Amino acid sequence: MSTNLELIRGTYEGSSEENGRNLRAVLSPDVEWSEAEGFPYAGTYVGPEALIDGVFRRLGTEWTGYRAEVHTYLADGDRVGAFGVYSGT
Repeated sequence: MSTNLELIRGTYEGSSEENGRNLRAVLSPDVEWSEAEGFPYAGTYVGPEALIDGVFRRLGTEWTGYRAEVHTYLADGDRVGAFGVYSGT
């Protein structure tokens, strides 16, 4: 069984396709995902399809060279934080 840290790393450290596949595999059917205010896709997405369509598919089709690069992971019990930067045009 993977740790939460390993699960989160698996959504950032591979190709976009691998990351998306890994994320999709661990999402709960009732996932609630909030994008921060100020981000172009700000808001809360409920369910895997809403998340994929509202955030990740748009990142892949509306941006050129979009990348999210994590520089630090922090794990505390079952909670994991990933800190980094994103870029693209």
